[in-house]
Amino acid sequence: MDKHNVAAMNPEEVIWETRSFGIEGMTCDNCVRHVTKTLRGVNGVKSVEVDRQSARAIVTYDTTKTNMPALADALQKSGYRATNS
Repeated sequence: MDKHNVAAMNPEEVIWETRSFGIEGMTCDNCVRHVTKTLRGVNGVKSVEVDRQSARAIVTYDTTKTNMPALADALQKSGYRATNS
């Protein structure tokens, strides 16, 4: 499929992916709010759950609009770092 057809996809053809990843740099509940807001601000993100205790995020996103490198870049720009742990 070429990029021009992605915008014309029916909603049922959207491919949702849910990924869990670690986040370095969170120290308080305000950090959790900041990380949540940052991830929700990425185009294509459907849902975000951030847990400070485990320093992890679970993000569901539209793979036709974003990807893990874009989510990691958004986190890094806001002062945090995505990890595989």
